[in-house]
Amino acid sequence: MKKFIVIDGFDGSGKDTQAQFIYEMYKNKATQNNDSLERIILRSNPEKDNYFGLKSHEALLKEGTFHKIIATIFFAIDIFRSLILYYHKSDVLIFSRYLLSATYFPKRLVKPVYIFFGFILPKSPFMFYLDLPPEIAMERINTRNISNNQEFQTFENLKSLKKNREKVNLISYDWIIIDGSKNKTLIKEEIANILLENN
Repeated sequence: MKKFIVIDGFDGSGKDTQAQFIYEMYKNKATQNNDSLERIILRSNPEKDNYFGLKSHEALLKEGTFHKIIATIFFAIDIFRSLILYYHKSDVLIFSRYLLSATYFPKRLVKPVYIFFGFILPKSPFMFYLDLPPEIAMERINTRNISNNQEFQTFENLKSLKKNREKVNLISYDWIIIDGSKNKTLIKEEIANILLENN
């Protein structure tokens, strides 16, 4: 595989939007070069195309630490599955959501869990964390159009957003931190520039 790219951040940070931008960018590049589009793969974890991803989604819609831990276990299995299926079979593999799911665990366990999974799972020089002040994240969540039954999988109030941002700060030391409060086009350009400079 030529490039493994990860986009992560709070609900409302725009990680799926940016992952889709990156996917389209590499698809367009492949088309121009007459390369295969099948080797450019986007996974928005947890995915709903398999049992483990579905079970993770189900648990994420329930309240409480226990359900978040269960969600993370199924999430991890879904990640393993995606890596087995696609990591060595793609030229560009893009993940939306990855190792920062360790923040579902109690604060005292966040760093050990992150270190453990970071040891057994591949990392990348292109892991982007879209950092977003909790107040802005909450505003985006509250104003988002949910008429399409979109599921909010993580933080349901400002207090929990603040707590989880503190957890992320414990483990984001090896990520490229992007200001997620900026216009999505500016974020797209910043990420694209970093990727294209390191082809």
